[in-house]
Amino acid sequence: MTTTDARAGDVPGPAARSGRGRWPGCLAVVAVLALVGGGVSGILMITGNMPGDSMDTVWEAPADPAAAEHGNGSWPVGDVLVRSRFDAVTGYGTRTGKRQWEYVPPGRSEICSTSAPDDSVLLLVHGENVTATRTEGCADVTALDLKTGKELWSGSRKASAEATAGGPVSGTVAAGGGLAVVLDTWTDGDGEAVADGRKAIRAVDLRTGERRWTATLPEDCRPFDVGAAQRRVAAVLSCGKGDRAELTAAVLDPATGTLLHNEPLDARRPVAPSPVRTALVSVDPLVVSVRPAYDDGPGTGTFFAFGADGRRTSRIESSGEHGKIVADKPSKVAVDGERLYAVAEFGKSSTSSRAVAVDLATGRLVWQADSGRGETVALAAHDGEVTVLQQDRGSFTEELYVLDGATGEELDDRTFSFDVDHEDGWLGGFFNRDGLLIVSRYDTEGPGRPFAVYERW
Repeated sequence: MTTTDARAGDVPGPAARSGRGRWPGCLAVVAVLALVGGGVSGILMITGNMPGDSMDTVWEAPADPAAAEHGNGSWPVGDVLVRSRFDAVTGYGTRTGKRQWEYVPPGRSEICSTSAPDDSVLLLVHGENVTATRTEGCADVTALDLKTGKELWSGSRKASAEATAGGPVSGTVAAGGGLAVVLDTWTDGDGEAVADGRKAIRAVDLRTGERRWTATLPEDCRPFDVGAAQRRVAAVLSCGKGDRAELTAAVLDPATGTLLHNEPLDARRPVAPSPVRTALVSVDPLVVSVRPAYDDGPGTGTFFAFGADGRRTSRIESSGEHGKIVADKPSKVAVDGERLYAVAEFGKSSTSSRAVAVDLATGRLVWQADSGRGETVALAAHDGEVTVLQQDRGSFTEELYVLDGATGEELDDRTFSFDVDHEDGWLGGFFNRDGLLIVSRYDTEGPGRPFAVYERW
């Protein structure tokens, strides 16, 4: 008998034949799985649960009672997150959320306003019988060490001040360049000075409270706001009398308090001091905002920018090619380097908003971010990047966008699976630091969680 050695592959065996016949079915199964997987991935992305595209909660502080509308502020300071409200200042561990210290003002005193921190020191203005609408109380100043929560020194102002939510670097006290700058005058409801405006600005050592200098302003000028930075002290002044009074931006020598510059906010169109609200959005570079004093809707205003020589460089109107800038909260406007970053409404009905960048030297729009659809809730500028929180009206989710501050180019985007911007409160602080997104909230209708820290995953 003759036999033939059939090698594997010469004659297809049963397994090979059946495998070839299954290929179309396998491809169909793979296609279905891909579709299902794609659908699941899409759902995970939309709901903020997709690894590599989402945000996760690191920790949230325990809920505390509703906050009053004054004394509020929050900042990352080294390894501590600091939060001020009308009744206390609290420090939390940035990575752990553990409460490290709490400072409660003495007696029945309430915190009216604060400075921004400098060299881990925060200045508090506080007093008793404080209201948000009447000029009383708010006569005491305390310097607080934010590393320990301990009081460094305490003093008094020569006049009371109106309780105010304030801005990031604006108000009756300022910390910067190792100085505590104190405004010893304020105005009553009729816009009249309640102390001598000529010698109203004084500076003391930030950590010891020792006297440094008292500024002498022009005879017909009185200050509204003060701010301090390493290279300059700034103030918003009202100069002139009666109908001829106008707002100016003053720059003082931080070493001596000598007046270096005092420029009208607008030389061609004088800006009357009443009825408006002023704020120092930034000290270096110097940017002053002016808003109507009585505005029940979203706050808008005009921004006046000044160069290193103290001369005005641009006037940025709230409405323009950038849309309509919304400046009702400090977390919606930021200055970093040579640009103003802001939340701006656009569209016929102004139902959507986006982040925009405006050049401080020219007042012209540099870029506008159209990353998503919906309402931009907050933004922050730091180290050349702009971080934006946006609510998507279509999916009812919140998105995080990180943009290049120079170009507006999108560097990162993430989706939240939870509510970051609570409807019953407002964001008091919004920071992007060392890979963490830090949010502070002030709930006005009931108990709320004051701090939340998120990370990418």
